Amino acid sequence: MILCPRAAAFLACLAWLAAPHAAAESGANPSLAKEVETYLAATAPSAPARTMAVEWKPGKGLTLSTADGAFSMHVGGRAFWDNVWISSDDYPSADTEDASYFRTVRLEADGTIFTNAFYKLQVDFAGGTVALKDVYMGLKKLGVAGMFTAGHFKQPLSLEELTSSRFISFMERSAATSAFAPSREDGLMLNNNFLADGMLGVFVSLYRVTNDQGTATDDGSYSLALRICAFFLEDKDLNRVLHLGFGYSYITAVDDTLQFRARPDIGTGPRFVDTGPFTANEENLLNFEMTFLLRTVHVQAEFYLADCGGAGGPEPTFTGWYVEVGWFVAGGKRHYSTDKKVVERPDIDRNFHAGGGGAGAWQLCLRYDTIDLTDGGIAGGVQDCVTIGANWYWNPHMRVMFNLIFADVSDGGPLGGGDLTIFGTRFQFDF
Repeated sequence: MILCPRAAAFLACLAWLAAPHAAAESGANPSLAKEVETYLAATAPSAPARTMAVEWKPGKGLTLSTADGAFSMHVGGRAFWDNVWISSDDYPSADTEDASYFRTVRLEADGTIFTNAFYKLQVDFAGGTVALKDVYMGLKKLGVAGMFTAGHFKQPLSLEELTSSRFISFMERSAATSAFAPSREDGLMLNNNFLADGMLGVFVSLYRVTNDQGTATDDGSYSLALRICAFFLEDKDLNRVLHLGFGYSYITAVDDTLQFRARPDIGTGPRFVDTGPFTANEENLLNFEMTFLLRTVHVQAEFYLADCGGAGGPEPTFTGWYVEVGWFVAGGKRHYSTDKKVVERPDIDRNFHAGGGGAGAWQLCLRYDTIDLTDGGIAGGVQDCVTIGANWYWNPHMRVMFNLIFADVSDGGPLGGGDLTIFGTRFQFDF
């Protein structure tokens, strides 16, 4: 006769219960007891599934999380719709065409798994192509090592570059940042905060230069990035903080070729300063960063120096810098993250509501930036830009931007010297 598993287990339990009585006459049967324990352990019910609450977290967006915070997921995205009008008496109309385009269309998911593991997946579809942005995973709470990140992410250099495009003051980053900062590459990074209140931040990364799909196919091109920064004079009541930082990157050139180029602070059209590809096998990049916030006003500045050479080619040194000031004239203030050492989502006092609600928040900004790509026999050009900006925040997740740019190109460049006047608008949202 064949017994079903449950019946067999029942009979085994009876035999086990009877074992103490039988032990006096014929001795205990420990193997049978062990078999019963093993069976019961194997058939025990699994741990109950965790329930995740769905909520809209201020400043974060749509988030799912367990009550203990061990598991979370933020599902989000962003879209920037830009319109640009360009005029110039010095360049042909083919180089100064007006444009309407989606600068960014992204979807993303990020969160935590088992409390100390994190991940992010972000893809951009603007322009009808698919480009990887942040695609990484990592571990946090690693003692003195702090946090470990592996994948495709922004390398630790430049305050403006590391600040999300959702929160920068102008439609585009400065020409120097666009040309020099390594931005997203494949790599491994450790970072942690030290001293009282975590005022000192240290970031170290080993990375490879990749394309928009996060792919590197050259042999042996590895680079290093280091960022050391700190904040001082923090006063939350005054919204006051001073941030100072230094960055260094040793960059191994892919196929012994380097190139630097930039647009006049817009996201489309020709690059009026461009070195073109030139022979070099290494680049030493230095960066100094600073920002100061006080109530509704901020000042920010950065300087870049790229020293290139090797492989029997020219040995030029290129530079660039910018300085900007901003003022929330109504309804908001800038926000600095003392943890991440970057600028984050601004604090908006009142959302815009037509028909009796708030007026939103208004910010006025001014920036001067310059980049010099002419040196060592390379005439990439010099570009100076003055940008006047106004940002109207409908709420913390939506804004309209207006930029008026006066650009001057000289001392070389692929299109020669000349002046441009550019007006741009952006309608932006993220969730």
